[in-house]
Amino acid sequence: MKRRTFFHVAGGSIILKPLTAKAMAKQSIKFESAFKVEIGQQLPDPCCIRIGDGYYLTGTNSTRGESKVATLFDMFYSRDLVNWERVGPILKRPDYEGSTQANYWAPEIFPYRGRYYLYYTSDSFGDPYRRFVRVAVADRVEGPYEDSGRALTEQPSIDGNPVSVSEDESYLFYTGNEGNEHMGQLLVDKFVSRLQLENKPRRVFPGETVGWEEGAFVIESGGIFYLFSSQGNWRNETYHVLVSKAKNILGPWERCRDESGNCKVAKTTANQLGPGHNSVFRGPDDSFFICYHAWDEKHSGRYPWIAPLQWKEGFPFVMKQ
Repeated sequence: MKRRTFFHVAGGSIILKPLTAKAMAKQSIKFESAFKVEIGQQLPDPCCIRIGDGYYLTGTNSTRGESKVATLFDMFYSRDLVNWERVGPILKRPDYEGSTQANYWAPEIFPYRGRYYLYYTSDSFGDPYRRFVRVAVADRVEGPYEDSGRALTEQPSIDGNPVSVSEDESYLFYTGNEGNEHMGQLLVDKFVSRLQLENKPRRVFPGETVGWEEGAFVIESGGIFYLFSSQGNWRNETYHVLVSKAKNILGPWERCRDESGNCKVAKTTANQLGPGHNSVFRGPDDSFFICYHAWDEKHSGRYPWIAPLQWKEGFPFVMKQ
């Protein structure tokens, strides 16, 4: 499946009043199943990150019709994952050829040595052959983030996920876009610095070729790396989240398999159509939570959901989606 068309996301947002510290202290929230994040708007490709005692949420909400604005990517803040406050857009629109007629999506925030790095995808004039993962930098998680001035990869790329193995060893997982010799396949490359790759990409799954795989997100737990990714058509109910594991960040990666083929961490249900493109973070009790988007029943938009992760036979999954 070629990902040529960028789906338009309607604008608009609301400001929600967060709970006071006193109210939160009295409230005991127990998360046992997936729940929709109530922010009053769509937010595909959600990235939820925990910093201190709070959570920051951002995602895709900028398309060609809106890319002339000065700042991009809405951000929301919560102390309890239930009540959210809109922080505002966080990325200063970059200035390059075609940037005022570009799509912007899949932002991911990565803290490193007192600064914050925003990895995101954008194109030129909406051209899929000119789509690349880029990086912007800020001194505060809320931004404003300023673009570094160049694309991270030499060949077209989307959906960058930065992963650190140690203080001095980091990698970027991403998908080759149209024009890439590995179109639709997951790739990994090593960082020279937070702003530059070696540009020696390798395929994450060298022994197989899939129709299209995207939205990579890697975590480490108990000395094992877990790779979440999405396959299927993002426009409909075939979209879903898969998981693989490896002892080494560069593999070999073992996909979770069941009798029907690949295990699905998250899949279509009655009220969640085509769940996918997730992030993973530590929740209130320090256990892992997954944040992903899904179409609503009317197929009017892709909204963020959060669910606690459980482990079964060595792989994570959503117990009650």
